[in-house]
Amino acid sequence: MIDSSKAVLLKCNDLVVGYGHEKALVASPVNFELNAGEVVALLGENGSGKSTFLKTLCGLLAPVAGTVALCDRPLWNSTDAWSARERAKFVTLVRMSGVSCDRMTVREFISLGRTPYAGLFDGRSKEDEGVVDEALALLELEKFSGRWLTELSDGERSRVYLAQAVAQQVKVLLLDEPNAFLDIPRSRKLFALLQKLAKERGMGILVSTHSVEYAEKYCDRIMVIEKGCVRCEMAKEARAKGLLDWTEE
Repeated sequence: MIDSSKAVLLKCNDLVVGYGHEKALVASPVNFELNAGEVVALLGENGSGKSTFLKTLCGLLAPVAGTVALCDRPLWNSTDAWSARERAKFVTLVRMSGVSCDRMTVREFISLGRTPYAGLFDGRSKEDEGVVDEALALLELEKFSGRWLTELSDGERSRVYLAQAVAQQVKVLLLDEPNAFLDIPRSRKLFALLQKLAKERGMGILVSTHSVEYAEKYCDRIMVIEKGCVRCEMAKEARAKGLLDWTEE
């Protein structure tokens, strides 16, 4: 399903992630490319380093060793590295444990995704409002638009977090267990939407999940972190190549 001619959006070279050499969660060097138009599932047991890996890829955490390049520009330790504002137009990490903002409506929260594009006085243009409208529609949130974010259920709030990322119009979307609070129908819709976003918008999506069945059905490749090592295979070949054996132990 992957066209090798598509652009490489995110590239890791000999990457080691963790919180210093003594606490390297993924100690075996990782070499990985995330391409435009594909969805990659990230699997592994709790505590294996999935969240740490995602935070490193989006620039929130410095690597222990190795490099990460976003659209051919380094995230760290270079004179031409991305600034935080520039980076926010290209990559974002969506975590379902995000902080809820008191007294902010769903629409206002989603509008925060337009902040990297705002001018001096942080105004919202008609184009910005249109992007927000589109994000609300994609995540089926129109009827929640005027509600306070704190009034929503965990499942509803997780869709709002994703809608904000959609409004941000990034090229690389990193998701940390986005279906953790979603029921089965919503989870299926979510993964189908990720496929649609990747293919139609040329995005590269890396999604951490415990849903093996959705990873095999909706994702192009499956990456597994196991015992400090990372392996990645085409989704249709992952089970045959033993990548999912750990799930049956």
